[in-house]
Order: sequence, then structure tokens, then C-alpha cells
Amino acid sequence: MNILVFGAGGIGSVLGGFLTRMGHNVSLVGRARHLDVIRKQGLLITGIWGDYRIKAFDLHEDTAGLKKKDASFDVVLLTVKSYDTASAMDELKPFLGEKTTLISFQNGLGNIETILEKGIRPENYLIGRVIFGVDLEPGSVRVTVNADDVRIGSLPGVKTRLDGFQAAQLFNTAKIPTQAVPNILTYIWAKVIYNCALNGLCSLNEIPYGKILDRADTREAMERIVRECYAVGLKKNIVLEPPDAEDFLRLLKEKLIPSTAAHFPSMLQDLRRGKRTEIAALNGAIRRLGEEWGIPTPENKRIEEAILAKEAVPR
Repeated sequence: MNILVFGAGGIGSVLGGFLTRMGHNVSLVGRARHLDVIRKQGLLITGIWGDYRIKAFDLHEDTAGLKKKDASFDVVLLTVKSYDTASAMDELKPFLGEKTTLISFQNGLGNIETILEKGIRPENYLIGRVIFGVDLEPGSVRVTVNADDVRIGSLPGVKTRLDGFQAAQLFNTAKIPTQAVPNILTYIWAKVIYNCALNGLCSLNEIPYGKILDRADTREAMERIVRECYAVGLKKNIVLEPPDAEDFLRLLKEKLIPSTAAHFPSMLQDLRRGKRTEIAALNGAIRRLGEEWGIPTPENKRIEEAILAKEAVPR
């Protein structure tokens, strides 16, 4: 397949790297400081899925070079930050043909709506959820943890040109554990709640996920965040799994946090580098939906405001 990875950061580089190993023609669009190292010595992938150096990429800092080549793609993977979704879709428009499938792998809420507003055909669109952790340095990525398989599915009631099972097979053959699911929005919301519960709190306290349970203040704040998220999700008629906030909290404490205990959130890395975070698509999105539905979300609002205040501090 001809595959374009738009937003070749940590997640995009891992996906593109493993697909390249399986013989697919992969083009990466990403930042110059990352791609410059890859041009010279290849992409180094290390961590829990093995160590590899991969060189067979077509590298671009924007889509201008792809336009000159009149490039066309079977699959486009969208892996940009949530705040770049709209501009990314504008840039990708020439490459989203009738036979091209777009698969978005993004954090937070609002991305799906933005992608649809930008004119993607629902039958050409699949939604992915990743929950493995990646540390990124120029030219290298390290897969640190994997809390669950990648999940892929279509919008509810939509029959897609490339179905979820075919997409899952594409990634499974590349040694990325993946499952096709009929209820992808359930998984998107589960990850949003997971990120809302952990990322902001750990970033503000500069601790890994596992430490959040060691202190009463962070543990209780996490519990309030999850309960607020569930109240909002259920009001929007999202099928949440597990269906009850208390069951989700038990899952967090007994499985999800212990399996990623040493992991620091990428949000903390963004703050340390003076970069914008995705807080608006996480706790901020829950706060906005809560206001829309008349549901109080004071803990999510507090986390959002605290992270935005940290963003404003020069680094």
C-alpha cells in the first residue's frame, strides 16, 4: 500500500516505521528536526516491541513535495495534535481521493466532528484509538508501555470502503496489536476519561501515573474527574464501558495505572518544552460539554485552568 503519515511525531513514527518494515510505501510528514536525523541515519525504534532502524521512507516537512510528485495514497494516517486537526485536514484535502481511507489516531474530543466538517466522506473514514506510550527524540522513538490493543472502527452505521477488520489486519501484520470494533466511540471516550483522569494531575505534580494513587489529594481528585466525565458522557448518550464510574475507577486502580505505573504523560513533556498541550480537547472539552448540558464539572475546570496557567509560564 501507499501510506501517508501526516504528523510523524511519536505515535505516527511508530505506526509508519512498523508499516515500512512490512514493505509498504510510507511517506512521513513531520517536523524538520525529527526528519533531518531520519534522513541521515534512519528512524530508530526501540522499546517493548523490539529494536529496529528503518530507512525506507519518503520524508517531507509539508505536502508541497507530495503535490509536485502528484502522489496518491491508499491510506492516510492522521496523527497530529487535536489543535492542529482543522489545518491538517485543509492541507490533506488534495490527497483524500475517492479510494483513499483516512484513519485518525488522536487524543481528545472534537477531532471527529472537525474532520467531518472538513468534508471527509464517512465511508472513507475510520477512527483509531491508541493507548501505547512513546518517548520521542529527533530521529528516534521508544515504545515505553502498552495498556491495550489499538482499536479501529467506523462511525456508527457507516459501511466503509476499507473496513475495520481490513485495517486491523494491516496493523496486525505489522506487529502492532490491533482489534476492529463496532463501537469505536466507546473506546474513544474511555481513553478520553483515562487521559482526563491522569494526564493533567500527573503533569501538574510532575509524577508518573503510578504515583497518583500514593497521595490522598491526587487520588481523590482523580476520582472526582472520572465521576464528572461519566456524568457528561452518559448525558450525551455515549455507551460507556464499563457503564459505571465506580467500575471504571476500579479498572484504573487495579489494572490500567499499575500497567503504566512508570509512564510520564506526554502533556508533561509538552509543558517542559514550552509547547502547547491538548488540555482543551481533554478536561477542557468535558468542562465545555458540562456547561452545555448543565452538568457541574469543577474538577475538570480546575485542571484545565491550572494547565493553561502552566502553559503561559516561559520555559
